[in-house]
Amino acid sequence: MKTSPPSFFGELYKRRNVLMQLVSQQLILRYRRTALGYLWTLINPLLMMSVMAVVFATLFKADLKTFTVFLFTGMIPWNFFSSVVSQSGSSLINNEGLIKKIYLPKVIFPLSVVLALLIDSVLSFLALFLIILAIGGSLSWAALFIPVAYLLLFFFALGIGLITSVAMVFFRDLQHVILIAMQGLFFLTPIFYKNEALAGKIGWLVGLNPVVPFIELFRAPLYSASLPKSSVIIQALLLSLAAISIGLLVFRRHEKKIVFRL
Repeated sequence: MKTSPPSFFGELYKRRNVLMQLVSQQLILRYRRTALGYLWTLINPLLMMSVMAVVFATLFKADLKTFTVFLFTGMIPWNFFSSVVSQSGSSLINNEGLIKKIYLPKVIFPLSVVLALLIDSVLSFLALFLIILAIGGSLSWAALFIPVAYLLLFFFALGIGLITSVAMVFFRDLQHVILIAMQGLFFLTPIFYKNEALAGKIGWLVGLNPVVPFIELFRAPLYSASLPKSSVIIQALLLSLAAISIGLLVFRRHEKKIVFRL
């Protein structure tokens, strides 16, 4: 017998302390016994994106200052989404021992992964603000839209993460497929090039890429100093609602089977 939505979310709320503990544990274990500790959360992505900014700015003969902001505002939401899909996929498998020992709402495990990655991403974005100011850029009132952008991206990524977490329990080889798929999707996402750059035979693939509107939600306020177009916001909202709805539906339908397949 399936639990009703109120009892499903009510049970999750009752276990909120466990959820916060899992999130805290992931953040602590990720950088324990390192000299700089949690600062690596900021250093790693910033160093990687700085190298990419210099390389692609040279290749495209673009102004380094403006291209850095352009690249960073695409890379940070992409890194969050990509990490959620790949890491939440193995969240149930990695916690097999705990799942078999005690009863917990299984959605806690992929949710804790997404929340931990969200904290990482937000800190990286705060560092981006400092970089923009350091290179002589300026921030407009449109930057206040960023929390809304994160909210929409969070539910979209969580929905996809719930689906991949269940699918990987039943199909273990999916972890390798996901890595390849994310690499292909990266090059079809306008992160280091503009949307119109792939016009032609494969331009339509970029149009079908569901990540594109979420990139624009972050890029417009910081790179163009304007709010995203209403059509982009509506598209991102619909994608978020669809992803989280389907993700919860798939997860709840297979939740009781998970323990038997681990």
